[in-house]
Amino acid sequence: MVVVLVVDTFNTNNNGTTISAMRFSEELAKRGHKVRIVCCGDPDKSGTHPETGLEMFYVPELKVPVASRFAHKQHTLFARPVKATLEKAIEGADAVHIYQPWPLGSAAQRAARRLGVPCIAGFHVQPENITYNIGLSWFPPAAHFIYYLLYLFFYRRFSHIHCPSKFIAAQLRAHGYKAHLHVISNGVHPDFSPRKTESDNDDGVYRILMVGRLSPEKRQDVLIKAAWLSRFSDRIQLYFAGQGPWERKLHRMGKKLARPPVFGYYDRESLISLIRSCHLYVHASDIEIEGISCIEAFSCGLVPVISDSRKSATAQFALRPENLFKAGSGASLAQRIDYWLENEDRRRAAGETYASYGREYDIAYSISKIERVYASLNTEGKSEYCHGRIFRLFSRLFYTLIAAPILFFWTRVVLGVKIKGAKNLRGLRGALTLCNHVHTLDCTLVGLAFFPRKLVFPTLPSNINSLWPGQVVRLLGGVAVPQSVKGLKHFFEEMELLLIKGRVIHFFPEGELIPYDTELRDFKRGAFHLAAQARVPLIPMSISFCKPRGLRKLIRKKPVMVLRIGKPIKPASPDRKFDTIIRMTAARKQMHKLIKLS
Repeated sequence: MVVVLVVDTFNTNNNGTTISAMRFSEELAKRGHKVRIVCCGDPDKSGTHPETGLEMFYVPELKVPVASRFAHKQHTLFARPVKATLEKAIEGADAVHIYQPWPLGSAAQRAARRLGVPCIAGFHVQPENITYNIGLSWFPPAAHFIYYLLYLFFYRRFSHIHCPSKFIAAQLRAHGYKAHLHVISNGVHPDFSPRKTESDNDDGVYRILMVGRLSPEKRQDVLIKAAWLSRFSDRIQLYFAGQGPWERKLHRMGKKLARPPVFGYYDRESLISLIRSCHLYVHASDIEIEGISCIEAFSCGLVPVISDSRKSATAQFALRPENLFKAGSGASLAQRIDYWLENEDRRRAAGETYASYGREYDIAYSISKIERVYASLNTEGKSEYCHGRIFRLFSRLFYTLIAAPILFFWTRVVLGVKIKGAKNLRGLRGALTLCNHVHTLDCTLVGLAFFPRKLVFPTLPSNINSLWPGQVVRLLGGVAVPQSVKGLKHFFEEMELLLIKGRVIHFFPEGELIPYDTELRDFKRGAFHLAAQARVPLIPMSISFCKPRGLRKLIRKKPVMVLRIGKPIKPASPDRKFDTIIRMTAARKQMHKLIKLS
């Protein structure tokens, strides 16, 4: 296969986008693919690289007023699009992978379209990175506007988009991106492994590492404050691996510590050696598309302490509450650092767990996935699960102003339904709810328990495709569960993105509706597998029945429904299969107990 990678900056280990392009090109070439690189450089030096075998197509730098100055501070460049060079590189190729939405990427997309070569765009530039560096971090609408501009001027032309993490894929769906989103990690080199070195912590000094560009959004300042507040402040030695515009400021801040931080730029071998000599890794960044440096650190067995920022992908790597701290809080981070430093046995055990977890991000898996994507680029990629802004607005208004009041009156006043345990729903973001399927209105009861939040209800295609009541079901949150294996895979991927974004999805694990059934039937695994993949809580619920009382006994002879809400069941293991089994058993036990309460 002939693959063309289009990336403005190449051959410099200064940011995740460039490193991703370099690793992908290196691994693709090892697998026998012919790889061509279009990037910024001296056009006279274009040709086949003698060591890597990559075909290099260099174009001059594009000087953009103001923007280039900011780019140079981040050690990146804009490449000038040269039509002849792009067409020469793309002609005869099987796939074009465009990494950045700048002029070079736009010109490459047009050239590929003229030559009939399929394209995929990578989403490696998080809008929040831009707003932080231009001083607009305090104004969130600015980032939303950039998401819109990137879609309008670049990403709407693509049917396929490569996302380095589920987090950023969920962000794109939330901002109306309709392409098929392929979540593929940038991947970790196999050299990042937990072998020990001779310099392993025997001098009484606690070494704490943070890797990343020295810039405002990475929040190295929070780690310096935490080191100063820690009970072990006189024994902590901080290491910052990276370069950037904040280096002078961080040097000044670090002078107040008993041991001033060590700043440096490290190649792969030196970085691995440094990681293995440290006690903890801290990832304090507010903004992160994937956080490959965090993955590299815990792949070496180094326990991470991670910011819980909702604008960062790295929070997904927290396997325990002790791995998270409050974003931007030096005091919160200091507490977590102290916990891990004073509990050496727990730190070592957690390090072994993380080293095993890190194998899931091996670069070999990423390359296998991207190969399959390249081979399927000619297929249509638009997602049927992404609704437009007008539909979402109308759906919200219809649910809040019309459907919910009517259903609330009918279920609570007319039918006398009772909901118990609603306090267990407080503080939940993304979650998956479960309930026995025993009444045509049981999904209504679950939905009203969460009001004003609007749930997502997977249902049969026949319940969605009809004009009536299908369109009403869609407005109320119904989504069709496809019947094909391929469609089912895509369905679960899209549901996972909704969970990551904070939505609540309801499943009936028994599948079939049997009215007024008082016993739990066998569960299907789909819902539990989805919860394990997304690492979100499960909320078990059960509907039971009691005899009508008072005046209602004279009016209605059928039993009254009681919805009981159980306690959230949090992820139990980083192993997805094991987590599925554990939580499936726990949910069944709790649901059975809730039914018997009546």
